[in-house]
Amino acid sequence: MKHADEETLLLMALGELPATSDSLHLRTCSTCQRELESFRRVVRTAQAPEPAADLLLQPPPGLWTDIAAELSLEERHLTPEVAVDDELHAIITGQRAGKQPTFEPAARPPVPVPPGRARRRMRFSVALAACAALLGAAAGSTVTWWVTRDGSTPSVAGGKPLDSLRAASTGYASLRGTPAHRSLTVDVKGLPSTSGYFEVWLMNSSHTKLVSMGVLDPDGKATLPVPENIDLGEYSVVDVSVQPYNGKPDHSGKSIVRGPYAG
Repeated sequence: MKHADEETLLLMALGELPATSDSLHLRTCSTCQRELESFRRVVRTAQAPEPAADLLLQPPPGLWTDIAAELSLEERHLTPEVAVDDELHAIITGQRAGKQPTFEPAARPPVPVPPGRARRRMRFSVALAACAALLGAAAGSTVTWWVTRDGSTPSVAGGKPLDSLRAASTGYASLRGTPAHRSLTVDVKGLPSTSGYFEVWLMNSSHTKLVSMGVLDPDGKATLPVPENIDLGEYSVVDVSVQPYNGKPDHSGKSIVRGPYAG
């Protein structure tokens, strides 16, 4: 299957090319449909009365000179008299900011180009410049997000995510304070319904030794003191279990979240 070329799709997006034999292909080709729609979005954005400042950027210095040299066009071909939408031309060239574009002569003697072809090639270049401006804005936003984003793992109150042992439950835990005044903060979401309560434990990595730290509040949160004599190098895992009111201090064996804590 032969796809429609980019120049044809761009001219369609600009409204300069009526329905042609490519129309039938567009009805059945999702790839060309997506590309045409992307060009139309660029044109709509460029023709907006007041485009958002973060969507359009000024073309880099020398862009028009490079286009002129590549297409063997003289400066007169790049003036507003060329049949280009005034709004689009003003946005691309920066005339809205009161700036008049200037262009250097082409690096080599111009080659005669039929008027119709020159007009189409110019519109093709303008649309490409609009695409480049929008892509530059998107890339800039992405870089800004990457630089300013928080590199830590998403968590609640700075806690470390715990492993979910029940599909609907998630938990976070962190240790804070000084060796003499330590506290364990736990936050669990998606607690199951129970007639009992939820108990917080510290365990060793093999889950064979454990110490009860206290119980969660009804909202699934708790900040519990950690005694000085507990070796956190050994008891490095937090566990939250569902406990029945049966008077037994043992772990029920029904854990909902478990894992190392932050801190």
